[in-house]
Amino acid sequence: MNSRQVAMVAGALLIALIAAPAARAADPKLPQDGWVSWPVDAVDGAPSWCCFDSRKGRDAAHGACKLDDRSNGFGNRNDETTDAVQVYARTTGGKLDRLQVLATSCPVETKTPVQQLDGVSVEDSAHWLIAQAKLGGKDAVSHESLGESALAALAMHRGDLARDALAGFARNDARVETRKWAVFWLAQLRGEEGAGITSAAMFADQDAELRKHAAFALSQSKSPRVAPDLIRLGNTDKVGDVRSQAWFWLAQTGAPQAEDAIVAALRKDADSGVREQAVFALSQLPDERGVRALISAAQDRTLPREQRKRAVFWLSQSKSDTALAYLDQVLTQ
Repeated sequence: MNSRQVAMVAGALLIALIAAPAARAADPKLPQDGWVSWPVDAVDGAPSWCCFDSRKGRDAAHGACKLDDRSNGFGNRNDETTDAVQVYARTTGGKLDRLQVLATSCPVETKTPVQQLDGVSVEDSAHWLIAQAKLGGKDAVSHESLGESALAALAMHRGDLARDALAGFARNDARVETRKWAVFWLAQLRGEEGAGITSAAMFADQDAELRKHAAFALSQSKSPRVAPDLIRLGNTDKVGDVRSQAWFWLAQTGAPQAEDAIVAALRKDADSGVREQAVFALSQLPDERGVRALISAAQDRTLPREQRKRAVFWLSQSKSDTALAYLDQVLTQ
């Protein structure tokens, strides 16, 4: 290595040494014990997460979230959205043990004062959450994973950094549960981009449980790709249980093409378990569509007798007048 190369390497190392403390200094500064909080810009269409009393009905006003206790009725109501969220983090003995993200308008109550942090950018916050998701750990109250809470909070953050980090967790994390959380929150909160990443994992991941979970997550998205991708999964996945779940979640979406796709699976899938679950999926179609589809299957003499019997069974579980009338007709024949 000549003198010029040595100088270049030394310069690069010096820059790295100078930059590294600055990057770490941008992390939110948590105390040894107690709560801190900071606001960040939210992703487009972010749900206005808060707490409510489930006993007072869907239209009940938001109540204060008691952050030191398990939330009662936590979530979003009436499709309210927010353009900013507040991250709350609690440490005990220098270790993170509670993490929550809420709409900035959501009132909170804590047993100790909350220290407000200034100057935390959305990128700084995202970097910190990425680190927490990698570390894992358990919530001191719910005993659920802090990593899942970190991914949920990350999904609410505006910007490419949060999206790309979630995609990385979904595609590459060695922990199946972490990949599951990542695909779920991508589908829930990151719009069409998130649905696309979830769909890719649904087809590419080697773990069948992840593919099933991704089918569920995708079914919760408003993306136009939901029905076509679930139909493709139901027709192509190598594992019968995954194909069954694809038909179930397709029916739950109420997509117009659901009946035809599920009935086609009834005719051609080689796995009797998938065919049985496909009949059940027909019963999950919304309103009277499920009843009509089951009656059609029960009357279809080209279908195996066992499947027709299953259709009659699920009709018997329905409280629909149409289903009861059909069963009366069958019994009087």
